[in-house]
Amino acid sequence: MKHLFAVAFALATARSAVPPNTTAIPVVIELFTSEGCSSCPPADKLLSALDKEQPIAGAHLIVLSEHVDYWNTLGWADPYSSHEFSERQQKYGNALGVADIYTPQAVIDGRLEVVGNSSAKMGAAVEAALREKKVPLRLQANRTEAGIHVELQAPEGMRRGEQIYLAVAEDEVTSKVSAGENSGHLLAHTAVVRSFTKVGKFTGYGNFTADLKTSARWGKNLRVVALVADHDGGKIVGAAMTEL
Repeated sequence: MKHLFAVAFALATARSAVPPNTTAIPVVIELFTSEGCSSCPPADKLLSALDKEQPIAGAHLIVLSEHVDYWNTLGWADPYSSHEFSERQQKYGNALGVADIYTPQAVIDGRLEVVGNSSAKMGAAVEAALREKKVPLRLQANRTEAGIHVELQAPEGMRRGEQIYLAVAEDEVTSKVSAGENSGHLLAHTAVVRSFTKVGKFTGYGNFTADLKTSARWGKNLRVVALVADHDGGKIVGAAMTEL
């Protein structure tokens, strides 16, 4: 499987390969998925491969798995789902002119949407995202007794009013599905978003701090992702990720 993903992405992005020894450009892939959707497991596997293999030259792929809740009434309630992610997906749908949101849907940098289980379409979208200018961010995160302390530094280049978000995501998540379209399957997920917080708007200062709460229900394999968007549900103009 690893070889197939690598080949598919090499073919899809050969024209835009960035020369080695250059700074990788962060590209955010948000996968809207559900354990109640039979088309989603291949997309989940693809997302995991992108995260682990980082197959596209010049790109630092920052992945997030956002489980929606509109499949929950069809036989299986996804334990990682949240209506918040359904709403976020709908905002993207409105901004990108998608009449009906669906799963698995991947949104790349808030700029493009593709079917989440298509490596070729994903590669083309990442290729397009690499041509967009990004604001470099520096992100640090540390565990505390109360949760996670986050420090974010943004140099000049951000505009007043841009939105700042912090996501906490969990890796190595598995689930044994006992009903619905994926009944009987053991599903594995990468970067499952556990919390998604809008810190606020950029006001002209480049240093930000925040303290995020965690839950005892979460595992230990966590990562923190910082996103800067031009507006709520808009294009992502800066991103950074750190593991805890």
